[in-house]
Amino acid sequence: MTPPEMDLDEFQRLLWGFASHRVITVAGRTGILRLLAERSVSPDEAARELGLDPLAAGKVIRALTALGIAVVDGTRYRAASGLCTHFLPGDHDVLPFLEHSHAMYERWGETLEPWLRGEEWPVAERSPEEMRRFGAAMRAMGAQMARRVADTLDLEGVRLLLDVGGGWGHFAQAMCRVEPGLRAVVLDQPPVVVRARRELDEAEFTGRIEFLPGDYMTIDYGTGFDLVLFANILHQETAERASELVRRGAAALAPGGRVTVVDFAIDDQRNEHLLGTLFAINMRSFGDTWTEARIRDWMTGAGLGDIERLDLGPDRWIISGRKPQISES
Repeated sequence: MTPPEMDLDEFQRLLWGFASHRVITVAGRTGILRLLAERSVSPDEAARELGLDPLAAGKVIRALTALGIAVVDGTRYRAASGLCTHFLPGDHDVLPFLEHSHAMYERWGETLEPWLRGEEWPVAERSPEEMRRFGAAMRAMGAQMARRVADTLDLEGVRLLLDVGGGWGHFAQAMCRVEPGLRAVVLDQPPVVVRARRELDEAEFTGRIEFLPGDYMTIDYGTGFDLVLFANILHQETAERASELVRRGAAALAPGGRVTVVDFAIDDQRNEHLLGTLFAINMRSFGDTWTEARIRDWMTGAGLGDIERLDLGPDRWIISGRKPQISES
């Protein structure tokens, strides 16, 4: 069934998306989201506790309610129950990602139109503080996604994992927790590995996770892996480089092992999945959101079969291909 075409009212609501985004990120930056997750408060109480203007705080909290992020009971407001843990300190906290999203809003506003008119999308070198915020953002959202992937994938029989471009090792950690007999090698650039080693909870993962510093396009992956994981990696690369990564991953597998891609979903025409199309813009000219058909082609070309897709909600998927077992004949 073809959905109805957009009318002017819907278009106007869509244009106000900029305000929705800013309300959310500023509510995170000013402490409103954390306070609403901790307990029910009136707007005036929130303003006094956080040192905010009462009128402005009330309007922002009511906008959060209209967005579904907060709920109201009489004159008091609290965070929606499904979001509370994500606004509180701990493993599920996404507020560091809101800082990153706030900065992305500024960059897109400054660079999208010049890029569309043919100019280079400027990539400024991040300051140490910006690097810290970026790392915190990736850890915040990466840990959430890693748990979902580890709970979704069939890890039975997986004893050795190679996590390519694995950053701080969130996917490796999540999979080690799900499958007690699993060991993991996390491959990433040397500066990332230095920080990841420093932050790893060695008491929990002693002897189970090791880090391999290097460039994933040139370093020797080794062999014998039951699972080679590319989580949020292929979208950073051109089609040629992404295909080469899949080939390199397949070559590192033990017989019967799998290459698994976790990434944004997008339809074959690349015009229906909103998040996938927007993220493709974010990758500018150096990467893209790749279709299932393209990923399947890369896997088939690398000698993988039994290719299957698992959906992680409407916006992400897991696509896996298996290396054939050695014939005993």
